[in-house]
Amino acid sequence: MKFQSKWAVSALGLALSLCFAGAAFSADAPLAVVNGVSIPARLMARNIEANVAQGQKDTPELRAALRQEFIARELMVQEAQKRGLDKLPATQDALQGLRQNLMIELLLNDEFTKNPVTEAELKSEYERQVKALKSAGDLQQFQISSIVLASEADARSVMTAVRSGQAFDGLAKDRSMDPSKDKGGELGWFLPDQIAPAISNVVVNLAAGAVSAAPIQVGPYWHVVKLLAKRPYQVPGFEESKNQLQTAVVQNRRMALLKKLSDAAVVK
Repeated sequence: MKFQSKWAVSALGLALSLCFAGAAFSADAPLAVVNGVSIPARLMARNIEANVAQGQKDTPELRAALRQEFIARELMVQEAQKRGLDKLPATQDALQGLRQNLMIELLLNDEFTKNPVTEAELKSEYERQVKALKSAGDLQQFQISSIVLASEADARSVMTAVRSGQAFDGLAKDRSMDPSKDKGGELGWFLPDQIAPAISNVVVNLAAGAVSAAPIQVGPYWHVVKLLAKRPYQVPGFEESKNQLQTAVVQNRRMALLKKLSDAAVVK
């Protein structure tokens, strides 16, 4: 059973309290002292900020509720420690994982705060991607609809219904397990390498309006796929690509940082 509250206690604050339990917080006046253990007041400030960011108002009621939440958590932690649960190898491994994730997040935040992604980097990445796309020759985009089912038998049943004249979009709304069912199974436009290979290998050989000749298995699910249309791929402009470019640059920077650290490390 999970202990929950309607007030949000930030994941960062919780991770810190878990990873650095027992650390001295003498610089802060305590929010509360529970069985001799001080809860630092700065955790309240951090979580007030997080709650306000989520639409809550900073009220005495919110502060009182958060204070009770911190006290309740401290009581639970102390009881877990009394039972020796913090000494279990599985607990130590989990805490190590939490600490590593937190420190990695802090490192990357620090890296990108000190060295923000620049417009020049985004433009350079855009030019690199455009060059790679052009070198691939004449690319086609495919507009696809899919009905996703739990078994091959279900998929073959849907295919029989399609061949008998039932509307593909209606069958998608009635039978598909995928959220795209609300749009009649339509998934949008894709380049072949943006689709699971098992599907793209079929789609590129379909005529517009055609349905796959057999169900296609991807992972544990079965797909009945319809090609709605195809068109020559138009490279999107720089401005409309900025979000994707930002993601690519961040990933490239992360890998470059990791390579730099790896090259300088002594690993035995």
